Amino acid sequence: MVIILLYFLAVAILIYFQKKEIGQGIFKTSKKTNWIVSGISLFMLQVSIEQGQIYTGILEEKGLWGLWLFFPGMISAAIVPLVFAPIWSKLDFITDNQLILFRFSGKGARFLHQFRSIYVGGLVVSFLLGFHVLAFSRILVIYYGFNPQKAIYITGIILIIFALKNSLQLKLKLDVFHSIIYFVSLSLIFYYLYSAAGGWENTLTKFNNENSDRSNLFPPIGLTQEWNLLFVFLGIQWWSAQLFDGGGPEMSRFTATKGKWNVIKASITPIILQLFLSILVIMLSVMTISMQHTSGSEAGFIKGIFKAVPEWIAPFCVVGFFAIFITTAESLMNWGASFLVVDLYKTYLQKNKTESHYTKISFGSMAILSAVALIIALNVSNLQDLIKVIFSISAGVAPIYILRWFWLRINAWSQLSAMLTSGICTLIFHLYVSFYPDSFLLSPLNAYSWQLIFVTITTTIVWITVMFLTAPDDSFKLSKFRSILPPKKQLLKSFSLALLIGICLLCLNLLLLKWVFYSN
Repeated sequence: MVIILLYFLAVAILIYFQKKEIGQGIFKTSKKTNWIVSGISLFMLQVSIEQGQIYTGILEEKGLWGLWLFFPGMISAAIVPLVFAPIWSKLDFITDNQLILFRFSGKGARFLHQFRSIYVGGLVVSFLLGFHVLAFSRILVIYYGFNPQKAIYITGIILIIFALKNSLQLKLKLDVFHSIIYFVSLSLIFYYLYSAAGGWENTLTKFNNENSDRSNLFPPIGLTQEWNLLFVFLGIQWWSAQLFDGGGPEMSRFTATKGKWNVIKASITPIILQLFLSILVIMLSVMTISMQHTSGSEAGFIKGIFKAVPEWIAPFCVVGFFAIFITTAESLMNWGASFLVVDLYKTYLQKNKTESHYTKISFGSMAILSAVALIIALNVSNLQDLIKVIFSISAGVAPIYILRWFWLRINAWSQLSAMLTSGICTLIFHLYVSFYPDSFLLSPLNAYSWQLIFVTITTTIVWITVMFLTAPDDSFKLSKFRSILPPKKQLLKSFSLALLIGICLLCLNLLLLKWVFYSN
């Protein structure tokens, strides 16, 4: 308990000495920051508290090959640093949503700008926050013995309190502080789990006792549905359901960094760190399973850790988990509130208020997002199912986010129709499965594969049709947008190089896993 109190005291001291920055740079820094600070902040944004929990659930249920749900995402990893991060830095927006008014014209642009402010800033961000609230609440359940509902309430209240000081300018510094706590706690966890499991060779022996195929990088031969699912992950999901044009909370880190090469270095930092971190988290998950500390659930990851570490170290581990949780949650809150305040409230509802007024509304918006996230977390129980829903809602939308930078015929109505169609199709598919749960038992594809294919194809057909049925953007707007882009050949060359590097990263990840699991 002393360690936890010392953490909050340290945060309070940091806030006190930087209190002038709380009311400044809420959504955008007033001065440029070092690329290392931005890079670490990007890394801490991408590290998630639920990663180990989801990995453990998948490894226990399917084995190593089940993590192909995430592996193909590496293919697009280098696209942001090499292609889009320098462009975002040049645009220097407060929110990535402002690109809509810069890129598109007419009523469609204004309507899409307003719609996305509410849909993403309010609904999507609340769901993402709820995801993280649920993940951290499990730690309180396991370590303190709280019932799940009470743990969610406590987590939500803490999040609301932190929302009241959530300024981007201050947060970038706190992210570095939290990264130190995270790395130290992760090192301690790995050391004690490794010792408790009796070394890695012993860990693998126990891990494979029940099923010798658990360590396979690919599904067992003969499992048709599983192989087809892998091809869906590799062939469709990474480009259809993952938005990788550099928008989102990452954008504010690009604009906070000065100079093209500094932006590239900052955005490459989390890729390198994440590659090795994911291997480490997989090893931790395998250790908790091999020690038979899991209970067939995602929460088994947390249980295994707290059973392995000494009692005096456990509070520091709680602080380490909290550091990951609050860093990501604050970034999401800040991102969502920027949409609601800058893009909606300040642009359309109240244009001429004082900065003090907008500051209060900003912190209030973050507190409201936290409260809504609390409510969502109370009604969700499975992280793996929720992340698949998030992938599905994005299915078919991701391509238009990339193509709008290259294909200038795409207009605001195209993007709007894609966003609406993917959400509606996901809902329709879930309703179908709830009425006909056995529909895919004899199918060569499982329900999730069909859902991803159905949503992707339908969304693509709809947005392309809408694009050709509606008027193109005006030439002045397109000319202005084209002026900030590199030459088309250079853009395509950078994009192709980034894809090649991404494929190499995926292969490197597989080679590292093969070495870790088969070197003995």
